[in-house]
Amino acid sequence: SYWYFMHDNFFNHIDIPAQNINMLNGMAEDPVLECENYEKKIDSFGGIDLFMGGIGADGHIAFNEPFTSLKSRTGLRTLTTDTKLVNSRFFGNDPSRVPSYALSVGVGTVYDSKIVLVLISGHNKARALAHTVQGGVSQKWTCSVLQMHNNAVIVCDESACGELSVDTYRYFFDVESAERL
Repeated sequence: SYWYFMHDNFFNHIDIPAQNINMLNGMAEDPVLECENYEKKIDSFGGIDLFMGGIGADGHIAFNEPFTSLKSRTGLRTLTTDTKLVNSRFFGNDPSRVPSYALSVGVGTVYDSKIVLVLISGHNKARALAHTVQGGVSQKWTCSVLQMHNNAVIVCDESACGELSVDTYRYFFDVESAERL
């Protein structure tokens, strides 16, 4: 599950009280109600201070597959075949065992966060990174909404930069180098 993945790869390695971890319950009896209550919980805290996530090779952010509305809120998402194939590694490499649906914060929910931190690594994400920072904003690449966010931070490795134009790569490299001085 996503809960297991996040705990195994992140939460179990940092000092964070359990009550400060807020994730959707993918095992909820009523997934629609779970999503509605999650949005209400976000509102009750005054919004999301820091959203940390990644993007898929097809440019999806959270589980908002291509062509999800850029104004979408938390809800039930149908997973594409590609997403199911990538996630089959968590299900004994059997794509038929991967759920067809996931609960996900919406693109609009992510966008409304005060800070959005996205981690991108590997050449398989290079095309998505290029669409995130230098393509037009489009529902086809839900990650592209980050271009309009006032405080989006993208952390990537050099392999993920493989599809960026040389000028874009040099620009961001120069900005990062200047900030270290």
